[in-house]
Amino acid sequence: MASLTGAKRYLEVGVFKGQTFTHLHFVQQDAVDPAFQFNTQLHQAPGRRFFPITSDEFFRTGQALPSYDLIFLDGLHTFEQTFRDFCASLAHAHAATVWVIDDTVPSDLFSALRDMQTSLKLRAEAGLKSRKWHGDVFKTLFAIHDFFPTFDFRTVVDDGNEQTIIARSPRAGFEPRWNDLEAISRLSYLDFQANRSLLNEVSSEEMFGWLTGLDLSAKR
Repeated sequence: MASLTGAKRYLEVGVFKGQTFTHLHFVQQDAVDPAFQFNTQLHQAPGRRFFPITSDEFFRTGQALPSYDLIFLDGLHTFEQTFRDFCASLAHAHAATVWVIDDTVPSDLFSALRDMQTSLKLRAEAGLKSRKWHGDVFKTLFAIHDFFPTFDFRTVVDDGNEQTIIARSPRAGFEPRWNDLEAISRLSYLDFQANRSLLNEVSSEEMFGWLTGLDLSAKR
């Protein structure tokens, strides 16, 4: 995505052990996590900044760059926080910014529960071994679908870790599905399945083709 869009400034919210962040190389890249699970001192490099604070504090205190080219949101697995992070990041974006949101495709009704411990407990009681937990991040996509008609997105489902890529691109024939944030906040896993077509699920190759067609590098 960086190659396609010419991205040089990167923001990652929710870094955990740094498996993604520490393997990337941008002119400027910022990491935000209130409890990094690795020694950030071992990964210092020119242009890298580590912020051991919440995303709310990061955006509120003005420590974010004026604009980022690529923004990865992988913080708390809740609709409210992920949607707030997306909305807050808009003030630090431009016409060609691309967002990647993780955990947008829950694997089952246990995975879609908002609390991780409850999810794992109920799954174990059901005799299932999987420990997958996505929370209700999927509602963020439904909120963007209904309230951000100048943004479009594609959800990649063929690489073992479903993620949704978002970019500014007005959607033809825009029509809200719920037109009510409270209604969206109350959606269940069954509602997710009933409205799954809104995710625009594609392969990685198809997603890159979509990004190429947007010609974002020309908008920078």
